[in-house]
Amino acid sequence: MMATMRGWAKTLVWIAILLGCAGVGAFIAYRFPPNPFPPGVRDSAVLPTESPSPSDPELSRWGLKMISLTTHTYRVGGICTSDWRLGGQIRLRESGRIRGRGVARLLLGARCDFPSAQVQAERVIVRIFGRRVGDEIALRFQEVGRRPLGSQDLGGFLKTLAVLRFSIPERAGAQDTARTRIEDPEGDTYVSRTRIRLRP
Repeated sequence: MMATMRGWAKTLVWIAILLGCAGVGAFIAYRFPPNPFPPGVRDSAVLPTESPSPSDPELSRWGLKMISLTTHTYRVGGICTSDWRLGGQIRLRESGRIRGRGVARLLLGARCDFPSAQVQAERVIVRIFGRRVGDEIALRFQEVGRRPLGSQDLGGFLKTLAVLRFSIPERAGAQDTARTRIEDPEGDTYVSRTRIRLRP
């Protein structure tokens, strides 16, 4: 009987010791939390404390519509035609910079007068940029993506889009028209007639 009581007493003592150690550990962890990022390791969740670059407030914002009728004449013979409509938005900054994006969509009626296994592009994502000069805005365009992936622009829209330049007054309804002709070293010819218009 005495041996049994001594066994229980030892067990209770050990339980008390373990509970005490756990309590001390919890207290230390609470008062002195460990650093999960030792020196030289950066916490990716912490935002940088560097001061932001000087702001460039937005002065105005405009919608933009563009229609482009294009023709691609191949050196080896044959012609492809396509009509495109682009809708986008531009923002004018206090610095005079212009930034914007748009989406050009292929209109019905695109065709080639010869059979082709190439897939015709149907949608093009366009970056719009330029500068404000006086009361006019100068605009340029750059392709940043197309759909379907891997498709080709058979009618010459993208070839002429890259060289289009417009300078139009900054007012609702202002518009401009440009005719572009490119003859590349391989002998192909690209022609476009493009009209652009600003809208509120």
